[in-house]
Amino acid sequence: MMKLALAAPAVAAKLSAVPMALSAGEGAATFDVSTVMKSAVDSTQSQMFSVLAIVVPAIAVVTAAVVGIKFGIGWLRKIKG
Repeated sequence: MMKLALAAPAVAAKLSAVPMALSAGEGAATFDVSTVMKSAVDSTQSQMFSVLAIVVPAIAVVTAAVVGIKFGIGWLRKIKG
């Protein structure tokens, strides 16, 4: 508990320095919301397409197997009479 109480002022000092650094123009000129949002959307799109590339063929195989088995059982019952 004592270590936490001693670390709190140091953390507060570092956090209070962040707004001053941004307002001083050290990183404010390079921050662009539209670029950040485009990057986030592109990253999400890429991840979703990679998941779909795995899931869609697996679903197609399982569906084809179920339909094939159902038609096969129906065909065997028809032959049996």
